[in-house]
Amino acid sequence: MKEEKQMNILYCCDTNYAMPMTVSITSIFENNKSSSVTVYVFYSSLSEDQKQKLNTLAQQYNQTISLIYIDEYYFNSAPTLRWTKEAYYRLLVTELLPENLDRVLYLDCDTVINKSLNNLFDFDLKNKYIAALKTEIEYKDFGPRLNLLTLGDYYQSGVLLFDFQKVKQILNYKESIKVISSLGENLKVVDQDVINVMFYNKIASLPTIYNNDEITNFYRNNKLRILNYIDEKFIQDTVVFHYAAGKPWNNLFPGSCENIWYKYLKKSPYIFLYEQKYKNLYFKISRLGLFKYIYYLYGILTPYINYFFKFILPNSIYVKIKYIYRKKIK
Repeated sequence: MKEEKQMNILYCCDTNYAMPMTVSITSIFENNKSSSVTVYVFYSSLSEDQKQKLNTLAQQYNQTISLIYIDEYYFNSAPTLRWTKEAYYRLLVTELLPENLDRVLYLDCDTVINKSLNNLFDFDLKNKYIAALKTEIEYKDFGPRLNLLTLGDYYQSGVLLFDFQKVKQILNYKESIKVISSLGENLKVVDQDVINVMFYNKIASLPTIYNNDEITNFYRNNKLRILNYIDEKFIQDTVVFHYAAGKPWNNLFPGSCENIWYKYLKKSPYIFLYEQKYKNLYFKISRLGLFKYIYYLYGILTPYINYFFKFILPNSIYVKIKYIYRKKIK
């Protein structure tokens, strides 16, 4: 029998991220069987097969997945930079979800939940509107760039716990567009910048265990990467693994904790991918520390390589090569 606790969780995706999102949802259902979970999916494109897999998953765990199509009208002129338009969809949370919700947890598709989410949903927001992970290293220029006071912190938008009723007072589509327009060329991290502007000094800091993107990137330490060393206690304490700096479903994966992602892939409707691809000897060899180190160095060079080919090649050829690279190599 399920507990009274109701968990409302939001994802945003298109057809390209349907598979990892389904794996992430599987990990939620697997670790929260005693709770009632409703997963909302804001999507721009999903195939019928992808929708059917999500329906099958919901039925398997006796939980709810609600698919909500996002019209192309939304954010059609917003700059996407190196992201896709779907990154902005989380800003529609108050527009498209039921009005009477209490707390809503937004998760990126490249996350895996390895424990119960009870403690996260009960997290003390200290009268703030949102809880998110405070960044420690990057985006030190955010204050002047976003036209804010230099005092304050900058937060990552990959895991967001919303106090839904409070957030409704500030966040809506119209206000989001105003912020995007006002930032102009200063907009660097799309939705993340918008959230940090709209909720400046209204965000509580989440512990790393609820958005651990450091351990999946070897704490950004290349010595640990080449040794393939991971702190097992850090893994045991982590609730949400965030594969922000490398995707374990890609061939050229430079990070760690891929075995945790595979664990839930094997429990998902995409188990056949593990059988066909990830358990092969080639992948086991490619996950050795030396190869991860090489992939990481290559990843640093990728933007420059991409720019070079884009500069010297006709656009039609560049697009074809990029498609082949993403589908066959990466």
